[in-house]
Amino acid sequence: MAGGLVSLAISLLASCAHAADVSYVIQQAETGFFFGGGALYQHYAETRTNGTTLDAETGFIPSFTVGASGMTTNPQGGLYWRAAYTRASGSTNYSGYTLGGTPVQTTTANTISEFRGRLGDVFAVDHVLGVPAAVIPYLGLGFHHWTRNIDNGSGYGGIEQYSDGHIGIGLLGDIAVNRHWVLGLSVLEGYTVGAQIQSTLPFIVDTSTGQTGFYDTATHALGDRPYWDAGLKAIYVIDPTWRVYLRVRRTTFHYGASSATPIFSSANGAFIGYSQEPNSSTTQTLTTLGVAARF
Repeated sequence: MAGGLVSLAISLLASCAHAADVSYVIQQAETGFFFGGGALYQHYAETRTNGTTLDAETGFIPSFTVGASGMTTNPQGGLYWRAAYTRASGSTNYSGYTLGGTPVQTTTANTISEFRGRLGDVFAVDHVLGVPAAVIPYLGLGFHHWTRNIDNGSGYGGIEQYSDGHIGIGLLGDIAVNRHWVLGLSVLEGYTVGAQIQSTLPFIVDTSTGQTGFYDTATHALGDRPYWDAGLKAIYVIDPTWRVYLRVRRTTFHYGASSATPIFSSANGAFIGYSQEPNSSTTQTLTTLGVAARF
C-alpha cells in the first residue's frame, strides 16, 4: 500500500508548487507543541518454526504522547518536521505456556516507550485536487523499547526487554476541508534496525511443582525485519494559536528468531542450558486525543 501511494505522490509532484503556496490552515495544523492521551492496543504473538502460534498477548494499554512539529515556508521550498515521544504502561492478557510446558493464561505488565521523528519536503496540490491540500514525502526514524513482565514477576516467563530502531520512507497527505478542519493520511514503509532482547529468565529446578530457582540474563539479536505504519488524523483549528486533534496510527513489525545462546549461572558459573527467542510479530494501534498550541 505504501509503495502505491508513494508512486501516486511522485506523479502529483511533477505539477506541484512548494510550501509557499500551501494553505495557511494546513500550516497552522502542522506547527506547534502538542500533548495527548489515549490507549495503545497491542497484539503480540510468538510462532514456532512451523508457523503455529506459541503464545500471544493482547490488550489496551493507557498511553500519552508529547512532542512538537513544524512547517517552514519560503519561495524556494518548504520543510516539514515532527518529533514525538509516546509512553504506554499497563497490563495485557497473556495466553501461552510456563517454561515447564504447562498451559497458562495470565496477565503481562508492560512499559513501552518510543520516539519518532519525521523530516520531509512540502508540496501544495490544491490545483490538482481542487481543494487546499499538501503532499509531504518524508524520512521517518524511530526508537522503541518494551519491558515485558509476564505474570508480573511470578516466574512464568521472567522479564524481557525488547529494543529496536526503525527507518523508512513515508508519505503524508493533508486536506483543508474548511478554515477549521484539516484531515490527514500517512503511510510509512521501512525496516527495524538493531533489534534485540535482553531476558532475565527463571529456570525451573523442580518440574513437579514448577518452582523456579535463580535468575540469569541473556541478550539475543533479533535481526532487521519489515516495518510498516499507517495513520489517520483529524485536526480542528480553534484560532491562530490553539487546536485539538484525534490521531489513530496502526503499526506492524516483526522480530526474527535468535540463535541459541548458552546460559551460565551468575551464582557459580555452571552451565544451565540454552536460551533462544522464536519469531514474533507485533501489531499496535495507537489512538490519541490531544491539544496543541502554535509556537
